[in-house]
Amino acid sequence: MTFEELAHCLEVEGFDESPAELHGLLSGRIAGGERLPPDNIGAAIVESLGVEEELVDNARDDLVTLYASIIASFEDEAFAFRLLLPGDEISINDRVVALSQWCESFLSGLGESGFQGKEELSDEVMTAINDLGAIAQVGYEEDEEDEDEENDFVEIHEYVRMAAMVIYSELNFTPEVTASSTVH
Repeated sequence: MTFEELAHCLEVEGFDESPAELHGLLSGRIAGGERLPPDNIGAAIVESLGVEEELVDNARDDLVTLYASIIASFEDEAFAFRLLLPGDEISINDRVVALSQWCESFLSGLGESGFQGKEELSDEVMTAINDLGAIAQVGYEEDEEDEDEENDFVEIHEYVRMAAMVIYSELNFTPEVTASSTVH
């Protein structure tokens, strides 16, 4: 599902949230270890966003598809996970706002996943979480757009993508126990 497709779905159903916010929220919940059956995804979105159940019910199939595609992209060995943000044809200001919304929603979803930060986390994951919190606070002062701003945005966007994957990897990794590792 593309940003535009999700934006259309949310607009038709009357959601106030942006596609970036919804994708960030679901990505955070999944990165935190949550796996919901399709019948429970709508209720989780209602709870998280405080939206009317009818809105979610009307968009149920698209939301279930989005949730499943996020899981598949996190699990893809080719690092297929991508942030759902507006494309390059949209102003840098709007893309910065969407990235900030994505980060804020990701962190909210991470907290709602049942992950409470009580587990011992690596320094890399703690840094990633803190950095996402800082990026969530970023604003943009509109000047003339230049190539440096575009390059900076691309670098930050890629950092956020990798940070989400690092968090997902650590919180969802289960070490395999083999017979040879058994201590007698």
